[in-house]
Amino acid sequence: MGLPVAFLFGLIALFAAGELGDTIPGSAEPGTVALAAPLLLVPLLLVLLARRAIRRRYVAGRHPAFEPEPVLRVSGLLSPLVVYAFVTQSGYDDLVYRASGDGHLIASLLTAVPLVLTEVPRLVLATQVSAWRQVEVAAPLAGAPLLLPALGELLPLLRLRLSWVVLICVPWVLLELALDLLAWSRPAYALVLGVSFVMTGAFLLLLAAVAAALPVVFRRVLGLRPLPEHVRGPLRAVARALDFDPDRIYLLPTGETAMNAMMVGPLRCSRLLCLTDGLLLVLDSGALCGVVAHEVGHARRGHPMLLVMLAVVIPVLLLQPLPVLPIQELAPVWQVVIALPVVLLLWAVVRTLAHRFELEADVESVKALGAGPCSRALLAVSHAAVAVRKNLWGRLSTLHPEESTRLQTMLRYEQEGEFRARFEATGRRLRVLIGAAVACAFALALWAWCTDWKYEYAIWRLWSGDVVGAAAARAQVGDEVPERWRETWRIAGDELRAAREMAPAVTTWAEFEQACRRQALPRAIEALEVAGAAAARPWIALAADASRRGDADWLMLQQLYELGRAMVDEDAPRAAEIWEVMRRRPVPAALRAAVLPRLLQMGAPVRAG
Repeated sequence: MGLPVAFLFGLIALFAAGELGDTIPGSAEPGTVALAAPLLLVPLLLVLLARRAIRRRYVAGRHPAFEPEPVLRVSGLLSPLVVYAFVTQSGYDDLVYRASGDGHLIASLLTAVPLVLTEVPRLVLATQVSAWRQVEVAAPLAGAPLLLPALGELLPLLRLRLSWVVLICVPWVLLELALDLLAWSRPAYALVLGVSFVMTGAFLLLLAAVAAALPVVFRRVLGLRPLPEHVRGPLRAVARALDFDPDRIYLLPTGETAMNAMMVGPLRCSRLLCLTDGLLLVLDSGALCGVVAHEVGHARRGHPMLLVMLAVVIPVLLLQPLPVLPIQELAPVWQVVIALPVVLLLWAVVRTLAHRFELEADVESVKALGAGPCSRALLAVSHAAVAVRKNLWGRLSTLHPEESTRLQTMLRYEQEGEFRARFEATGRRLRVLIGAAVACAFALALWAWCTDWKYEYAIWRLWSGDVVGAAAARAQVGDEVPERWRETWRIAGDELRAAREMAPAVTTWAEFEQACRRQALPRAIEALEVAGAAAARPWIALAADASRRGDADWLMLQQLYELGRAMVDEDAPRAAEIWEVMRRRPVPAALRAAVLPRLLQMGAPVRAG
């Protein structure tokens, strides 16, 4: 029932490709993308090799030329890397950029297509290979091909694995849908994306919506069912005694391949508890009651909300004060040197807390039913599961304590009053520390919000179309700003001066947009011809931002924006490359006359014609 880690990292790879990619707008061609598409098959081919090797080893008794398990792991590691390489090198991101219009959601869905085409078939076959490996471990001498399950026999497990993919995408889809709704109002759109405390508040509201909707989506997507009659009565009685809604306990069908239980959802109003069919197969009614008490114990101790605070809320709050640190000024090597121990420390904290939370849920079961039921369940699942030897990495990466530690903790909590008192005292101290961490993160975020508000307000007024308000807000601040704001403040000042020259009395986005669409491009060409790229850059930015994807000159303005950046940076090769892409489509004669001399002057290798 593990999460599709390769798919998660694939989403991160797509995000990185969007942030780090430098594809020139309009440069990609469908033929180039089609030629690069076979690259997406590499992870799947590796899984097919592993599948063939494990079949030969089990059925024919032949030792393969390579071990299938490492090949399977390599396929998962390669999957996000292949997706990243395909998107950035083929120009696929440019095709998405041009095809998606102004819709965030449609852009995200199109962006995810390479990842889905790569990872979903790989995940399906990898699930089958993992099932074959379990058969090989359970019956090493059988060698009968009929014992190796076909894909049709694994449909419940495949549905479970693929459902996790859907669940992972739900927050992403909701975020993009929210951005599409915000885009109907330019001031609201600019406010949420441009003012840090508003962005943080909007994200936390979206998080609350996801938390409320997740159990409902989980139930529908994974096909949860009512509990069987023979266990329904005792399990519902335990849930009722522990103040958990007995109607929210479900059976999760996995084809009897998984033995697990989980509490889904951090909010009391919508959370649910599910037990897998494999768990019901190996546990009696009493042990299942212990499992239910354990899972409800997570809710009673507040673990879901504590995890949300630690894993989401604190990092989001720290995003604003983090830029105050001069980390970005360091060389990339030193950034990695600093980041690596921080990441390892965070993982150690997460692992320690996860172990602690499992033990706390165990003792909640002990408090409700005694140590016997949950201990029996733990031992039965441990004995029924396929034995997997844990290496050092496996022990360090697991989020569950060793069974012996859990059994000993439950027994001592039941029998030793002193141990029970120490255990509860440790839990109280832990919650004080978590509360202090949240308070410190909020205090730092509040300080950063108050510090940055006057700068963000002035820029927000400009990008809401209120030129008058932006000018007044900037006049109050002046030109003396902190170092981390200096470049942004200078660029915003240049654009404000251009906006005031073009439309000094405008106060709404509709008026500002019309003024930019009428005047910004001609003024950009004039400034480029007379004073150069640096003087033209604000006008180019205004023209590009006010253009719409349905406009005939939209793509040209995006290209011109990138060209202006390259010219200001005096990046002659990049400027020449952008210009060659622009020449594929008609370029206004006035723009050509203004750009070519500047490119030749900076030594860009371009044709004068």
